[in-house]
Order: sequence, then structure tokens, then C-alpha cells
Amino acid sequence: MLEATELTRLVVNKTVVPERRGRGRRGYGRRPAVRLLVYAQLKGIHRDARLVKHLQENPEVAGLLGLNGIPDRTTIERWRKRLSRIFEKAFQKLSEYVQMLVPTEDLIVDSTPLEDYQDPDARWGKYSRGWFKGFKEHFSVNQLELPLKTKVTTGNRHDSPFLPELIGELGPNRVLTDAGYDSGSNRKACRKVGATPHIARNPRNTGENYRLSKVLKKGRSAVERFNSRLKEMLQGSWQRFKGLTRKATVIYLGLIAMTAIALHGLILGEQDLIRKVSLYRD
Repeated sequence: MLEATELTRLVVNKTVVPERRGRGRRGYGRRPAVRLLVYAQLKGIHRDARLVKHLQENPEVAGLLGLNGIPDRTTIERWRKRLSRIFEKAFQKLSEYVQMLVPTEDLIVDSTPLEDYQDPDARWGKYSRGWFKGFKEHFSVNQLELPLKTKVTTGNRHDSPFLPELIGELGPNRVLTDAGYDSGSNRKACRKVGATPHIARNPRNTGENYRLSKVLKKGRSAVERFNSRLKEMLQGSWQRFKGLTRKATVIYLGLIAMTAIALHGLILGEQDLIRKVSLYRD
């Protein structure tokens, strides 16, 4: 227990999480909050109720982490949401570096299910293989199959409304999507950012049989390879964490790892690095 707290204090320092100074009632502080979340990960404590109980049974831990008391579940959940936003911003910053090195020619937009039948926040949704219960990751990847934007939602959210958000400020030449994004507003959104829309026609809208052009087939295969790498890297880890916020945190951490290694490969001119899933797990 002492080793975990010492390691946590070593990792979470003033450089990583600067404290805010000001007037008003003193709270727990930023650094102790992050220390607690890191400590919980090191100890394998994933439920807030269990974490609160652990602190109550081991009050010396709270003191070693710098907490002036034991936070309740609501406070810890608020800290988790803040941490998730930090990871989201970190991924966005890495994505900007990717775009500096590799101008976006093709942008492929899609979603993938994150099945979890035990999570109370999970919702029923439908994708190409049928119904599932859980969550969704909505994302856009470039022609090198590198993720540029993402959003995690419950499984019942439709894909189409998220397209404008997933292509904004990326400057692609072409946007490739399946029929789930077939709408006039989405085509307009593509043209607004200067991109040519390649969106498969939805048979329910046209009455025609579903088919993909060569351009869309290429995009489809690219996004399926990205999905495969992401799922292989995560190995179902999102199922160990309950709630949308924690699911999103796990996804952002995975994407940060993928993008960081991809950047390393791009800088060294070794593009094969972005497809070596084993590196993401090491």
C-alpha cells in the first residue's frame, strides 16, 4: 500500500498538475485528486463506492495522497469527468501533430460498437451486424488509418448527426462514409469544409440496392483495419469500467497510445509502426 502511494506522489507532481491559487474555501486540490485516481488504478479499484470504503478503512492512505479528508462518490465522479476531458484534449493535440506531418487527403468517418451488457449506462443500438447493448465510438481516420477525431456515446445514438463534428477543421480533400450518414445536410457539411463527399446512398432513401463504389470500398477496408487494431489493443478493457465517462477515458488513453507511436514512426520514416498492435500493449 505504501509503495503505491509513494509511486503515485512521484508521478503526479507540480509539473504535471499545477495547483490553482486563490481565495475561497480550500478544496481537496488538483494534485491530490489526480493522485487518488492514479492510486485507484494501481490498486485495481475501479468502483467509486469501493474506493471510498478503501479510504475509510485505510485513512492513512488519504493523508499520504495529500487529501484533507475522504471525498464522497459524487466528488470522485466529478474528478473522473475532469480527467477524461484532459485526456480528450491530449489526444486532440497529438492529432494536430499528425496533421502537420501528414496532410489529410481522405477522411473516413464511421462508428464501432463497444459491447457491454452489464453496464447500467449501456443502451441498445444497431450496427451492420445487428443489435448490441453498450456504447459507441464515433471517429474519423485519415488515409493512413490514423484517428483524428473521436466521440464516445451510448449505443442508441445514431451515427449521422456526428459527421459535421468529426470532419470539422481537418481540411480533407474527400470524406468517405457508409450509408448511415446519407443526408443532404451531411453532404453540405462536407462541402463547407472544402471536401468532396463520398457517402453511400441509403436504400431506404433511394429504393435502390445497397452498393459501394471503389472509393468507398477502399475507405471501408481502411476503417475496418483501424477498428481491428483498436479492439485488439484494448482487449475489451472498457468492460472493466462502468459508466460513459470511464469508457471514454479508456478509449482516449488507447488513442493517445496509438497516435504517439504513430508519430514516432512518421518522424523516423517508419510507417509500419502504426500497424504494429503489439507495441500499443507494451
